[in-house]
Amino acid sequence: MEKQTIHPAAKIMEGVILHGEISIGANTFVGAGSIITSNGGKIEIGSNTVVMENAIIRSSPKFNCRVGDHVLIGPKACITGATIHDCCFIATNATVFHGSVLEEGSVVAVNGIVHIATLCKQETFIPINHVAFGNPARVYAPAEMDALHADLNTLGFSTYVYDIDIKGLSRAEIYKELTSRFIRQNNPSALL
Repeated sequence: MEKQTIHPAAKIMEGVILHGEISIGANTFVGAGSIITSNGGKIEIGSNTVVMENAIIRSSPKFNCRVGDHVLIGPKACITGATIHDCCFIATNATVFHGSVLEEGSVVAVNGIVHIATLCKQETFIPINHVAFGNPARVYAPAEMDALHADLNTLGFSTYVYDIDIKGLSRAEIYKELTSRFIRQNNPSALL
């Protein structure tokens, strides 16, 4: 059963999709076309926050999503299973992944990425087209993607996010398991 608590002073524009366990605070604005969906987890959005058009905010069974007060989330930004503290800015097309934490005053510029399990300490700035990863965050420039992938592989995306033991599995087998788990969680009667 969906439990949604939307403060009466929040402004939810036409065309917004709200699904699952969600709370939205006072004076928060959610722009048209935005999708806020809790896929087995909870989503909490504070007060005086702006979610611009076509943004996506998601949770998962393993990762709740919390967005604080006075946060600005740009158009087409995507936040999944992360904690965004107060007074942060997530720009257009920026992405924040599972288990990440952005402390107060952090900025993710246009097309910036905060990867899984990353801690962005207070006032962290991720420039345009850069990726933050690690605890504490290291910021990788576009020319450093090989180093980023090597560091990410030490944590393991599928294992960290979906608890899939990937040892000995091909990429096809990993994605078959990942999609099957997602479908089972969201449609338990599905025949796979």
